[in-house]
Amino acid sequence: MKAKQFLTDKDHFMTEIEVFESLKISRANTLNISDVANENFKGFGVAITGSSCYNLNSMKSDERKEFLNKIYSDEGLGLSVGRISIGSSDYSAELYSYDDVPFDTELKHFSIEQDKAYIIPMIKEILKIKPDLFLFASPWSPPGWMKTGGNMCGGYMREEYIECYAEYIIKFIKMYEQNGIRISAITPQNEPNTQTNGFMPACIWHPEIEAKFINILTKRFAEEKLDVKIWLYDHVFSDADRVLWQLDNCEGVKESCEGIAFHYYSGTIEETLKIKRAYPEKELHFTEAGPRLNDNYDTDWCKWGIMISKAVKCGYSSFTGWNLMLNEMGGPNVGPFLCGGLVTRDVVSGELSYSGQYKAFAHIAKYINQKSKIFPMYVTEEYDLPMSRYPKENRDIEGFMIDNSDGKYIFVLINPNSEKRQAQFEFDNRMWYTELTPECIATVIITM
Repeated sequence: MKAKQFLTDKDHFMTEIEVFESLKISRANTLNISDVANENFKGFGVAITGSSCYNLNSMKSDERKEFLNKIYSDEGLGLSVGRISIGSSDYSAELYSYDDVPFDTELKHFSIEQDKAYIIPMIKEILKIKPDLFLFASPWSPPGWMKTGGNMCGGYMREEYIECYAEYIIKFIKMYEQNGIRISAITPQNEPNTQTNGFMPACIWHPEIEAKFINILTKRFAEEKLDVKIWLYDHVFSDADRVLWQLDNCEGVKESCEGIAFHYYSGTIEETLKIKRAYPEKELHFTEAGPRLNDNYDTDWCKWGIMISKAVKCGYSSFTGWNLMLNEMGGPNVGPFLCGGLVTRDVVSGELSYSGQYKAFAHIAKYINQKSKIFPMYVTEEYDLPMSRYPKENRDIEGFMIDNSDGKYIFVLINPNSEKRQAQFEFDNRMWYTELTPECIATVIITM
């Protein structure tokens, strides 16, 4: 039996270090492996936004191919999930819907022609590398004429247009399929409870109108024989009670949606456990969060490692970050936020730089597939923060084990503290010991 470790901290990236068996060290952080596995994980991904496609399209074809292999091939990160927008998101180069002719309820002017310039071609290049990429799609706004205020940026969905909007979504799915892109799931609205005050494409949905829309979509999908899953909500953890209310009180919703999608911008992921407990058959999906361009952009691997570990422990079925690629100004975009991409491409030099989220994915994503069993790991409670150290902050080591039934066992460990931590865990009746440097993420591989 052999063990090796790959370590990332402020001075290293995926540096290989040998790991040894050891006798138990009495005061080291001991991690216990749970008996209960997450066995329903679809994989990791990022949003292939219009802005990302614009930047990809600006690359030379050979450089782009090399880059996309680094992200989607089994030799690279091995990302297996992708999110695309239905029309413009705030991370698009242009603001548009697929039918901007006012009150065209017959959708005679519906067209995805604008996506053919660089969005559809870039997605198809990715599919050449990852043909089985699981794609889900989200709208940021219906056409403005379907909403209060008459504009894509802000406003509320009007109930009188939800049947028309269902046909709009179906046309999008069919036309993308005609262009060689299969959509496997949708969220009916990105962030249906957000208020952007007109700064970007967005739409507020009343929970009952959203529920009616989902039921109409489900019926029409069945009639059109479209095998497309519906994930409810697609917004923040702190609104878990809204989702529970819809599932409990809105007729047909719990039968119509296969899963629920969440973002991390408000609340804690543990708040969504109430949904998993009440409706264990529903999948939970982490569908948006990305690096902040000017806030530890390339050094926040612990943040993403912890977020992934928490998602695994809460039974989530996928983890999708935000933009695949943006430029050094966080663009192009038609919104107010300053996000960073998984990867940044400099407009002038073409040089690529990599986020902390990318580095966390490098430690985790390639080791997990749809057959993986993922076992949470928890630090024993004996050696919590001594009160004599107050108010100095101390965080537990996070971690989990991956079993792919191939004779290799993967242990992902995250030390978010500013001090080194001694860590040990028992596996196969042996004690394994490793030292986790300050603010590091480590992948330990034990080969039987």
